Parts: sequence; structure tokens; C-alpha cells
Amino acid sequence: MFVTPVYAASGSGQYVPSTVTDAQKAVKEQEELERQQAAAKAAAAEQAKYAEGQMALRAQLIASGVAIPQPIKGPYLPDTTGYALLGAYSTKYDDSVPRATNISIAANRVNGVVLQPGQVFSFTNTILPRTVANGYVAGPIFVQKEHSKGIGGGICQVSSTIYACTLTVGIPALERHEHSLPVTYIPQGWDATVSGTNLDFRFANPYDKPLMISATPDYGTLTVGLWLKN
Repeated sequence: MFVTPVYAASGSGQYVPSTVTDAQKAVKEQEELERQQAAAKAAAAEQAKYAEGQMALRAQLIASGVAIPQPIKGPYLPDTTGYALLGAYSTKYDDSVPRATNISIAANRVNGVVLQPGQVFSFTNTILPRTVANGYVAGPIFVQKEHSKGIGGGICQVSSTIYACTLTVGIPALERHEHSLPVTYIPQGWDATVSGTNLDFRFANPYDKPLMISATPDYGTLTVGLWLKN
């Protein structure tokens, strides 16, 4: 067994040799890894429990007559009169699962946004807080590289599709973050995750004319377009 010499301070202030084996190091590293994994699993479980509580609250709000925003679906576009299409990008999703509601709600709030020259687009600010009152439901999310459920799960497909569209037309991102785990709806490196108010996706209109964003959730196909004023 290889032994790595380590020098520790003695009571006299002089350094004396001691040894730490590779096996001891490995044990400590494994213990730390297990601690981190346990913490991640606990965080994921806590997030899932919170999501369940929020869905129960959503049911109570609906039962009491509170109006909850509903998603609008279909191949509709904002008024693009006087605009020219710079580029578009589409991703696929399962329209029969709850995350589809979050995709549609987020896309609805992005659809038709117009950025003036130099204006910054913030995905987080545009789609509003992910709460049941704003129409969002529980969907799959990642928490510290663990699978969990959270209110708004699925909205990152919208931010990722917008990011992919900006890549196709050459607009640089001001802020963009990758997911902690791979996603299946877009190529690796083309995703853009958001989380609370800590992680956002942002870009600025680099043109001297207004730039419009379209985002249409068409029953399993999300299409984002970027339009420049003529």
C-alpha cells in the first residue's frame, strides 16, 4: 500500500512526520459523498412535499371560486404585421402530462413580448412567479442532481427553446445556465435552466429596431420565433 507522508505540528512548534493512507483518504471521500447525496435526496423530498401541498392549495382555490389562469394552446401567433421572421426553433413535449400546462402557461406569457433596441429580456420576470395562483402546477424538476417535483416543472423547456432560437440567429445570452442533469427535449449545450430568482435566462435586443418573441405551444410542439421590425 502506498503511504503519503504528511507533516503535522508538534507541541514544540516543530513539524514531525505522520502518515495518512490512501485507504483512509478514500473512506473520508466516500463518507463526504454519501453525506452530500443524502442531503440532496432530503432536499428533493422536501421540494416534492411542498409541491404536493401547493397542489392541494390549488384545489381549494378552485373549489372556492378563485379564478386560476388556464393555458391557451394552438398554433396561434401574435400580430406580426410589419415584422420579418429572423429564425425559429421547435421542441417536442408530451401534451398529456401536467408539465404541459406549465409549458403552455409560460409560453403564453412570452408570446408577443416586444423588446426595444437594447432592452433586456428576462425569462424569470416575464413568466411571473411559479405559483398555483399564476396557473402553474406540479411537474418534474431537478434538485441538486436529484429528480423531484416542483410547482412550474417544465418551464425550462420554454427558456431552453428560446435560447436555442437565439443561438440560431446569433444573439448572445447575457445569462444562461445548464441543467444539473441531461434533458431529452433539446441537444446538450442548448438548454437554459431557471430556478427561482437565482438562475435566469436573459438576452438583450442587439438591433436598432424592435424585436418580437413568439412562443406557441401547439399540443406537443413548442415553437419559438424571433421577429424583427421592418
